[in-house]
Amino acid sequence: MKEDFEIIEIKQDWMILKAQRQSGCQTCESKSACGTGVLSGFFAGFSQFKKPLQKDAQMGDVITLEIAASELFFRAFQLYLMPLLALFCGAYFSTLLFPANDIVQALMGLGAFALSIIFLRVYLK
Repeated sequence: MKEDFEIIEIKQDWMILKAQRQSGCQTCESKSACGTGVLSGFFAGFSQFKKPLQKDAQMGDVITLEIAASELFFRAFQLYLMPLLALFCGAYFSTLLFPANDIVQALMGLGAFALSIIFLRVYLK
């Protein structure tokens, strides 16, 4: 998969790149209720990153980088499946600890989901 990035800052031997979003999520009316729209808003700060400075690169230039399909699938697994697995695992383990309390089970599942999102946000930084 290829993606275009704009050079927004150059520091010594590094350049800061920002993704050129081509998704329709920013203009879609359902972005607040759509899972993809919510995740794109939550992880919006991750569209900027550092790369070693390329020869003759200047601020404002647009460069194209390519990501391997295996890396893309791994990142999709992290963003979509890990939180769902955490939700179900948290709920399952809470049924073992609190078999008669549905509210605690639901809260523990949601807590595991929230912790996995926070973990991913810190880990992917």
